[in-house]
Amino acid sequence: MSTAEPLLAIRDLRVSFGERTQVELAELTLGAGEILGLAGESGAGKSLTGLAVLGLARRAGATVTGSIRLAGEELVGAPERRLRLLRGSTMALIPQSPAGAFNPVLPVGTTVLRALRLHRGAGATARERAESAMRRVWLDPEHLARYPHQLSGGQLQRVAIALGLALGAQLLIADEPTSALDVTVQAEICKLLAELRDKEEMSVLFVSHDLAVLAGLCDRIAVMRAGRVIEARPAGELVADPREDYTRELLAAVPRLGGATHA
Repeated sequence: MSTAEPLLAIRDLRVSFGERTQVELAELTLGAGEILGLAGESGAGKSLTGLAVLGLARRAGATVTGSIRLAGEELVGAPERRLRLLRGSTMALIPQSPAGAFNPVLPVGTTVLRALRLHRGAGATARERAESAMRRVWLDPEHLARYPHQLSGGQLQRVAIALGLALGAQLLIADEPTSALDVTVQAEICKLLAELRDKEEMSVLFVSHDLAVLAGLCDRIAVMRAGRVIEARPAGELVADPREDYTRELLAAVPRLGGATHA
């Protein structure tokens, strides 16, 4: 992991709906080439934090204050046009439900190429970029001609990741990207993200309730509860010696082979 200025730096972030504050983060950083896990139960504010980074929380009706800096650029208060540009270049979303990310009546390649031409103006080179990105996520480029229903959930997730790569994104925000996949495919997606981190120095904010997945993939894990980070430490340290009772409860809920849970 790079020791330079963080790619993503969040300070005094508050995300509210009316009088109710859903996220209140004093500080959270993500370095270049780092995978940061954001853990916690449903409603902890994990996904909303990701939406705030993407500039989508405001579109959902939230009030966002504080500071979110991406590669030194302030995102809070930035014009929607600028945020839309960044979502098509510097950062990309890997959704929880890959099937919902693609138009069911169009080949997935049509969606990918439209995004590339919109944000990159790539013209004839858009297909070259798309095909190269597909190979980097272990898919034959011929999959671009297939419709979403002809691809598995894991393949659709890899197409979504390929789009981020083709767009040149430095930051992937992965919102529960493995929760709808079986264990074998989960492992493949995690292996792919780790490879992209190593080869491309891509940063990943990986949102998940599953500490077992985060522990095997992430450099650091930040545990959220009721909209706040209660501890953030290197993944190995946090799993081996959690400081907070809540973190211990999350670890105890991780299933083990045979149907038991961790003690």
